[in-house]
Amino acid sequence: MSEQEELKLFEKIEKGLSKSFESLLRRKAALNQDMVFADENGQPRIVPARDALAEYEKNNSSS
Repeated sequence: MSEQEELKLFEKIEKGLSKSFESLLRRKAALNQDMVFADENGQPRIVPARDALAEYEKNNSSS
């Protein structure tokens, strides 16, 4: 596999993961559920999915 092919593959994987994460956020927000993230020390941090979705949309609005 050439370097160009690898880059395209990784790009495709990254887009798929991003789309999947956004879908998960939207589904959990619609169900009024929470998301669990790890903080900078690796400790669990619980955030309402609606807040996480709003933050995600704010950070990705230029996409």
